[in-house]
Amino acid sequence: MKHMKIWALALAGSLGMLLCQTAQGSECGLSCCIAAGVEGVGSATGLSVTTQYEWMDMKTIRRGTSSLSPAGAIAGNLASRPAMSMYTVPTRMVMQKISANVGYRMNEDDALVLTVPYIINDMDMLMGMKTMGGITYKPMKMDTISGLGDISLVYLHDVYKDADIRTRVRFTVGIGVKAPTGSHTSRNRKRELVHMMMQAGTGSWDALLYASGTLAFGEHEDGGAQWLLLPSLTYQMNGRNDLGYKVGDRLNYDVSARYRLTSTFNLKLDMNGIWAAHDSTDGTIDTVSGLVAYQNPMMSMIDNVANTGISSIFLSPGFQWVASPSVILSGEYRLPVYQNARGIQQVTDNWYFLRAAFRF
Repeated sequence: MKHMKIWALALAGSLGMLLCQTAQGSECGLSCCIAAGVEGVGSATGLSVTTQYEWMDMKTIRRGTSSLSPAGAIAGNLASRPAMSMYTVPTRMVMQKISANVGYRMNEDDALVLTVPYIINDMDMLMGMKTMGGITYKPMKMDTISGLGDISLVYLHDVYKDADIRTRVRFTVGIGVKAPTGSHTSRNRKRELVHMMMQAGTGSWDALLYASGTLAFGEHEDGGAQWLLLPSLTYQMNGRNDLGYKVGDRLNYDVSARYRLTSTFNLKLDMNGIWAAHDSTDGTIDTVSGLVAYQNPMMSMIDNVANTGISSIFLSPGFQWVASPSVILSGEYRLPVYQNARGIQQVTDNWYFLRAAFRF
């Protein structure tokens, strides 16, 4: 019975990492938060609480699949503009997210996951000014933006599974909603709205559609499966906020391969794909600054909806340790292997996750 409980928890953790993908204008977003909550749901009815820490480091700037330096991006923009024109690009952004998740399995087939994220965003920038003697550059640092993010609630239903314990074949679908609980109106010292990708929330109501499968192979010495293969799809349909801004819809497609090294320790390797559409604005004017909300394309690379939307693929090695029948610890590192940015964007260089799941 002890091994059966451990195996059920390990399978739950496998399912949890399926949703981990791509705040706002970058590759990080809602599904990363949801994953931590799903991880603790498991097959047995009852309550689970999961905490997740996520750290994303963004430095590289890409036009399409090609990289260019911040100074190069500035020089390209200012080349055909008159003297005294200015332009800024980010040199580094660090996005941190701490999520508290509550999962509740109501019965053998149905579960709910509530996710409450806390966001910490930092950004360094480089400003260039075109003069008669050339371009002069000045490094800048934005104030840290932190606070409650957008809360989400997801309903999951197991359409098919071959067994409740030691499941070898499972198909799950889900539907969810994200509420605009995070601030989307943080401002700088000039009272201008900070960049949308720096905001803790989007200000919009968004919907989620989810589907995943579980396939288990081989025989471990404890009677469970030796290998797990877990494909999944997550589609996020984003609404428009009260300032006329809409973050582009997103599709996450993943395949997770898991090898059970021991009864309590798993090694994993995932392929995580992201497709994000362009953001858009309906031209609503921010009455405080007098500018179109979040937009200043002549001054800033990241205040331009033309520089949004991306296709990315990551390879993600990681681990999962069942510390006890009620505690699971896990982590992963995401390595970008393909990034195709629309327009000119700062993209992900390093992406880490740590999680602790507790069942009650």
